[in-house]
Amino acid sequence: MSVTAEPTDSKLLESMASGDREAFAGLFRRHQKAVYRFSRQMLGSREAAEDVTQEVFIALARSAGRFDPSMGSLTTYLYGIARNLILHRHKRDRAHLEVDIDSVSGDHTALLAAVADPAEALSRTQMLEQLRLAILRLPVHYREAIVLCELNGLSYEDAAAIAECPVGTIRSRLSRARRILIERC
Repeated sequence: MSVTAEPTDSKLLESMASGDREAFAGLFRRHQKAVYRFSRQMLGSREAAEDVTQEVFIALARSAGRFDPSMGSLTTYLYGIARNLILHRHKRDRAHLEVDIDSVSGDHTALLAAVADPAEALSRTQMLEQLRLAILRLPVHYREAIVLCELNGLSYEDAAAIAECPVGTIRSRLSRARRILIERC
């Protein structure tokens, strides 16, 4: 019995550009969660993150030929598209910060019932909520560095490619963001 290897992103992009809908669906399944997670962490809202994720894949479908694998991975390219859409939203809605209240002040009764020390679990949950809000309050360029490097585990080089800036800039933004978060939390 032979095991069929998964097609590479490049092969799927090539097939997608030729009109293969299954190739597009395969790319969506492969990368949707990462794009959504990044968008959610940057925007703080499920609905906004879903919208950005959808827009990213629409943009990919329209311009599949623009991806250059020599410049980085498809995930990095998709993060770059998401970043641009998020920055556009921030410019458009500068005075309006979207925060998903349900995720910030949800009912933690089930969590507390399932742990050995409910007081410790509640304290940890409150601390995480405080940190999430503090991250959402960071200026966008600092939030971006934290989300890419700390929350998504990207290298400085990949984060710099996505943010379209030098690696040193990512390092300094990350350092400054950490200091701000320490002061606020």
